[in-house]
Amino acid sequence: MSVAGVGSVNGPDRGRAEEVWRLHETRGKRIMTRLWSALPASPRCTMCAAPFAGAGRVLLRPLGYRPSRKNPNLCVTCVEASPPGGATLQTGVLFADLRGFTARTEGTAPREVSALLRRFYRCAEDALFPDAIIDKLIGDEVMALYLPYLDGRLGTRTVQELMVEHAQALLEAVGYGSEEGPFVEVGVGLDFGEAFVGNIGDRALYDFTAVGDVVNTAARLQAQAAGGEVVISARVAAGVDGSPGVPVSLELKGRSAPVDAFRLASPGRDPM
Repeated sequence: MSVAGVGSVNGPDRGRAEEVWRLHETRGKRIMTRLWSALPASPRCTMCAAPFAGAGRVLLRPLGYRPSRKNPNLCVTCVEASPPGGATLQTGVLFADLRGFTARTEGTAPREVSALLRRFYRCAEDALFPDAIIDKLIGDEVMALYLPYLDGRLGTRTVQELMVEHAQALLEAVGYGSEEGPFVEVGVGLDFGEAFVGNIGDRALYDFTAVGDVVNTAARLQAQAAGGEVVISARVAAGVDGSPGVPVSLELKGRSAPVDAFRLASPGRDPM
């Protein structure tokens, strides 16, 4: 998979951003990987092979080669500490949102609201790590990225299949299909396509994230999902074997024409 559209930054920062991203395609990557691979021990960053344990950890951790908070299989140097800029990559985007959260928590003590959100975030980590990058925790919403270019462990599976599997695993983690039922109502939206991925922003204020139509579409599809439901785009469905769900045509905010999508229900629920 090639890298294109590197970094919308200027001057020396643009050059450094381009160098960092293109490092993963060039001889520089192979040299760095060999160097870090010679240091004990596993687990390692899936991008640069920097070790997170053993003697290698002691040597490289002060340099920023420690697990990223956004994904334990990537290091801070390859993610948060990269310079502003990035690349256009094939990207999977997942949005999961709590339904009726404002009404449910009206009058609830802030500490109890925080505990509920922490429980939801933990479910997201359990279901999505280590394959996804949890980009943002936005109040009662989680945004996750799937970047096959940065992690080649999928084998014969497609990113789209993994995304659908993770979405369903998240619903099961919050209790759908169980005797007790969900402790919160969650709807999920998925899309797959090109996005600009990297540390977006400038100077002191930037963050590793993705922007583009695929991100907006995933967010809009999530808004159409009922509690216990996953709504996937046609682009995600194209990478899934068998029936991807119930086909629907949706009017999405900001779109001039209806969008083809598919609804998948959690266990024990019928799609709307």
